Amino acid sequence: MSWPLVERRRAVRSADPSGHLEQLARANELLLSLQKMAVTLSSSLDVDEVIQRGVENARRVVSADTIIVALRDITNHAWSIVAGPDAVVGSDGVTEGSPALRCLDNDRPVESETGTLWLEAGHGVYQSLRARGQTLGFIGAEWTVGQRPTVAEREAIVGVADALALALDNANIFSRLAERVAQDERSRVARELHDRVSGSLAAIGFELDDLARGADVDTRARITRVREHVGSTIADIRGLLDDLRADRDGRTLDATSVRELTDRMSSRSGIDVEVDHRIDAVDILHDLAADGTATEIHLIMREALLNVERHSGARTLHLALFLRDEEVVVRIRDDGRGFDPSLRGHGISGMRERAEWIGAILDIDSGPSGTTVEIRLSLTERRA
Repeated sequence: MSWPLVERRRAVRSADPSGHLEQLARANELLLSLQKMAVTLSSSLDVDEVIQRGVENARRVVSADTIIVALRDITNHAWSIVAGPDAVVGSDGVTEGSPALRCLDNDRPVESETGTLWLEAGHGVYQSLRARGQTLGFIGAEWTVGQRPTVAEREAIVGVADALALALDNANIFSRLAERVAQDERSRVARELHDRVSGSLAAIGFELDDLARGADVDTRARITRVREHVGSTIADIRGLLDDLRADRDGRTLDATSVRELTDRMSSRSGIDVEVDHRIDAVDILHDLAADGTATEIHLIMREALLNVERHSGARTLHLALFLRDEEVVVRIRDDGRGFDPSLRGHGISGMRERAEWIGAILDIDSGPSGTTVEIRLSLTERRA
């Protein structure tokens, strides 16, 4: 619909005492807004940005007091409210039997005056978000008591939902492609390390063994020390290969993934590792994995374990992961020789940078009786 047509209809409003052309003009403006939204909304490939734009555009075409977007996890079918008033975002407001869920069985918007997601609302209109035959979630517009949508606004919700579902589907596809590219790159690097670097070091080790057999005692001792360094480097590379090839590594903080990481470290080093994983809240683990926060925490943990393995001389290590006062806490404690935390190497600097990137706090306390590394991530600030 073109702008001139909008202007022509505005010009004849005064000659329309019954108000039909006024309603038509309003519907025309809504259609124009939906057209512009369909062009701009799907251009983003970031899910959070897509949702934000979808809510902003929905507010342009409906006069609702709040716009709510709820998404469904395709793996466990759990619902999460990702946009709306603070009181409902992240809550368990979408429960089985919720009137809003009736929209999943309809092609048209579903209205309800009971069971609104926002407690201050007295009327809601809900439309499912579908793309390529899959239900991604729904979008809802809710009005406070005494307010109701117009016919044009109910129709506009359909257009908003169509554009938002398309944009979300595009963003999800892009995310999966990016993940696949990253996985392929990790596999390529792993092959290079195995075929070139690790193989070359192994050959050097064999040559050193030959030299040692024909050398005098002092020379043999020096060659043996070099041979031990080469063997240690090969072990480090093998550990890195394990991490690169582990499909779950860095993806999540669930008990299985954390234990896979510590088991690899323990099998390489012989350090006795105890894991105390006490986060059972699936929604928290899912949220941390969804935006990459879990990956960053996992990499901080891995660097801390590598430091213990390489430098501490520790015999035991205890890793705890738990919730405390609306914080996710990871604590790694060893009984090694300790070090001066102020003498930063690249590893510790990288750990601090990763923590700062995700808004976490990293504390390191070290002394002669061992080292404690603690990561604290505020869940309250993440919801703000």
